[in-house]
Amino acid sequence: MDTLIHADIFFFVTTIAVVIVGAVLAVALICLVKILSDIKKITKQVHEETTLFREDLHDLRTQVRHDGFRLQHFIDFVTRLVHRKKTSRSKKG
Repeated sequence: MDTLIHADIFFFVTTIAVVIVGAVLAVALICLVKILSDIKKITKQVHEETTLFREDLHDLRTQVRHDGFRLQHFIDFVTRLVHRKKTSRSKKG
């Protein structure tokens, strides 16, 4: 009879431990999904900005090839980059 009580106590403690571990794993998975979602948003923004930067570099190269290197082309390029950053920050803010 004593071994039966020990077995019941063991299964009761094991069940509680499994439930606690399962709950902790569920919370960890929910946090992981949120983190991965944020990473996906960030990589999408980086991709968009990279595409825009490539287009600007392409425009600068085209202008340099057509007109030769002029300081004004470089100044226009930097001005567009700074203006784009300010407008993107003001939209978020």
